[in-house]
Amino acid sequence: MISKDKDNFKLEVRTEEALVLCRETDSCPLTIVIGKEVEKRRIIQLLLNSNCEDSSFVVPIVGIGGLGKTMLTQLVYCDDQVKAHFEIRVWVYVSQKFDIKGILGMILQSISRESQPDLALDVLKDKIQEEICGRRFLFVLDDVWEENVESWEALGKYLKVGGSGSRVLVTTRSKEVAEISSRILKLGTRSSMMESPYFLEGLSLDESWSLMVEKALHGKVPQNPNVERTGKEILRKCCGVPLAVSTIAGLLRSKDPETEWSLFSENDLTSISEEKNLTMSTLRLSFNHLPSHLKRCFTYCKLFPKGCKLYVQPLVQLWIAQGYIESGDEGSEEMGLHCFKMLWWRSFFQEVKMDKLGNIETCKIHDLVHDLASSLTGAKILKISDSSAPKNISSKTRHLAVMQGTRVGAGYIREASKSRTFMCHMPIEKSRKIIRYFRFLRVLVISLERDLLYWRSPLKLEEDSWLLRGHNRQDSELFDCIGELKHLRFLRFSCQQMTKLPDSVTNLLTMQVLDLSLCSHLTELPRDIRKLVNLKHLYLDPSVKLTHMPKGIGELASLQTLKKFVVGTRTSGDVGGLNELNGLIALRGELTIESLTNAVPVGIYILKKQLCLKSLVLKWNELHYSCYSSSTNKDEEILEKLCPHPNLKKLEIHHYGGLKLPNWLSITNLVEISLAGCWSCAYLPSLHKLPSLKKLHILNCPNLKGINIENAEEEWPCFPCLSHLEILNCPNLTCMPLFPTIEQKLFLRRTSSQALVRTMIKKVAPDTEERMSSSYTWPPLSKLTHLRLEGIDDLESLPEEGMHNLTSLQELLIFECPRLASLPQAVKHLPSLQTSNIRGCPQLSTERCSEGEEEDIISLDFQKTSMGSGIILPETVLQPAAHSSSHFY
Repeated sequence: MISKDKDNFKLEVRTEEALVLCRETDSCPLTIVIGKEVEKRRIIQLLLNSNCEDSSFVVPIVGIGGLGKTMLTQLVYCDDQVKAHFEIRVWVYVSQKFDIKGILGMILQSISRESQPDLALDVLKDKIQEEICGRRFLFVLDDVWEENVESWEALGKYLKVGGSGSRVLVTTRSKEVAEISSRILKLGTRSSMMESPYFLEGLSLDESWSLMVEKALHGKVPQNPNVERTGKEILRKCCGVPLAVSTIAGLLRSKDPETEWSLFSENDLTSISEEKNLTMSTLRLSFNHLPSHLKRCFTYCKLFPKGCKLYVQPLVQLWIAQGYIESGDEGSEEMGLHCFKMLWWRSFFQEVKMDKLGNIETCKIHDLVHDLASSLTGAKILKISDSSAPKNISSKTRHLAVMQGTRVGAGYIREASKSRTFMCHMPIEKSRKIIRYFRFLRVLVISLERDLLYWRSPLKLEEDSWLLRGHNRQDSELFDCIGELKHLRFLRFSCQQMTKLPDSVTNLLTMQVLDLSLCSHLTELPRDIRKLVNLKHLYLDPSVKLTHMPKGIGELASLQTLKKFVVGTRTSGDVGGLNELNGLIALRGELTIESLTNAVPVGIYILKKQLCLKSLVLKWNELHYSCYSSSTNKDEEILEKLCPHPNLKKLEIHHYGGLKLPNWLSITNLVEISLAGCWSCAYLPSLHKLPSLKKLHILNCPNLKGINIENAEEEWPCFPCLSHLEILNCPNLTCMPLFPTIEQKLFLRRTSSQALVRTMIKKVAPDTEERMSSSYTWPPLSKLTHLRLEGIDDLESLPEEGMHNLTSLQELLIFECPRLASLPQAVKHLPSLQTSNIRGCPQLSTERCSEGEEEDIISLDFQKTSMGSGIILPETVLQPAAHSSSHFY
């Protein structure tokens, strides 16, 4: 009846939900930056200006949320001029919690490139001042809210030892924060450079239209002038706020610009007010137009802290566990990823990053977008912290997260007993009391350590003094409670001290995701793991020391993620053998098989059915072959039966003891191959013929002589796609195909230089040149950017004619080559060379420079040309001291 009377009810038919589900695409949109070039140049000028070298000072960038402060700062931070000017650059996301110790810890970790354990404040101070003393630094403090003068003074006193010209760049929404930080962090004499903050302005109407065209019309300017006119009418409501423009553009992306944009302007935009919360009104409008399943997916993100880095794959799995995405079909995760993309294209997610294989890995949520999610859900989705804990929890709460450090009692939490999600960080005893009240949970994330969820917090948190460490009895009692959660689909458990997962977890027959990636001391998996018939993902810590896999794990036909499989010794009937892998036909992504020394040869090919496996790592025990040479035939037989599906992209083999490698190693789709510690192997298969091979690593193979082919030098092209080649500690490797097409890095250590020299001087006959790959550009090594030679005993010189070809070379490193007696004069004229270092080559001297020149080119300093595109050597040089080591930069 309502449908028939839809005109009187003023209802419209929306088909967007159906359209959204079928608008699949293979490519992801690139980050689009419009209208920031002028501001970027101005900020860079402020940072690099030499008139205020006596004073470290702050450059505050002030603007409302969504105006693009962080994006502008990222453009400045990554600019080549800025990189060259500052010795140290550090980016710290601060947000609303101005934690001095956390900020200093992140600065130190960024400088040292090492993870830092919890350090006392005095130790942090000493280490940071040691790192920055006298060095020019740029520190970015992004999204700062702190207006307390004492907090800024506490931070400023640690930065006073920085070099002249150091800068602190602050982004904030508050003019008060900008003025306080500028006044307090002006560490030297008074500077007239920055008397007031830099207020960021919005986009002009034309710039907003350009952004709209890129995001809503895929970069195609419409031919119909009415479309532009309507578009600009819509954009005037956005007032130049990039986030608002992007949000509206994402909403209009699926609408016909000639027929639907005008209706949108007339009807939907009336809800956008001209008040201060313009961006929030725009975001709410975009949310209202989402299909219902996307609304649920988005609002669920309220459970995560502001500013955190979210991992996309677990986020999708959480959506599936809650039933927001149908999990019955095999493509539920693909559909979940598509839902993420639809939210991303509508600007609900930002800063999306990819992994090495091109898969979406992480993202962030803008603070305003997070605020929107919070305003929409009320008590249904609740995130509790000490600063935001309500007096009472509603019985209507369905998704609950208790933040780290929050002290709550079991009676307080009990009111939310009908929750479908519970995420908490608390001791075992309290966890056990609370979990027994929850009978309808689908998702349980519980941490007995730090870092409790699928995010990377912006600041490192303090260790809680009340945190208890669990022992095995407590673990068992806790899992007895967990084992009664019959509806549980997603379990993430974190306890560094746990060594064995209790068997009661196998009662969870609906389990889809079991994440133990923060249980690094785990040695055993449950004996009856075969009962988890719906399990799709089993995550383990990469360094976990499992002794074996349980028998029956091969019956988990739905298992897609199992990154580590450990072959155990058969001391009992509960140990699963290598043939268990034959049943795991749904495996995808990465798989590492360890302790193959314990494996018993099998009669079947056990990895042939894993069509979606992309990366395979095979490891034998490292010290095994120095003791047991009789295992050679056994290892060859095992490796032969580990032949993967041809879809494999990456292969690593460690400590293999066989004399030869199987022919299946020449899988045509392989992109990366690593061979390490293959002590007995003498020859490799025809790797130079692989059409997709981009990276080849050969390490610690002392008996390796070469690739077992005939007339390798005459077969062209060799390594047609190779971009990265490393050969380390292979002293007998002399028979190697040439590698003229290598594009990025060539690293040779303690091996022969014959292949390199032959490649550099290789001449190509005309008829051969016609048969070469179209991707190959003559002359040889003309695309190489980084060359490192180390410990090459037979290297006496580099050919002059070959050196001329290295027109793309940016870095030249030569270390410990005792016979190197001369360098070609072509090294002076390499147009792209930026960094060079030669040392430990005692034969190099003034008398032995090529072409008999008198000048010592070993000690020369490079001078950049005025155009900045090349590097030349000066004519006049200083002679080094007789005892100085040979080096030049």
